[in-house]
Amino acid sequence: MWLKNSAGEKSATVTLMWIAFLVTTVAYVLSMFEELGGVKLRPFDVGATSTYFIPILTLYGGRRWTSAKYSVENGALKQEYTPSQEESGVLNG
Repeated sequence: MWLKNSAGEKSATVTLMWIAFLVTTVAYVLSMFEELGGVKLRPFDVGATSTYFIPILTLYGGRRWTSAKYSVENGALKQEYTPSQEESGVLNG
């Protein structure tokens, strides 16, 4: 039931991101109407949808960044990206 990521593997973060996107989009589209079939609809609440969507989007971005920086070999993490001296200086302050 999970969607697949760009590597072709099943991914919970991709699935959650798409669900959050769809829920936010549906809430936005429905908010364009005051009433639909006798049901009164709420106005679009940016704060509520941001509280729902942004953490999941951050989870997805963080997972992509971690996957790009590290790989797993035989159960151990292996760093694939090595920062340059200039980048190390910025990261270490």
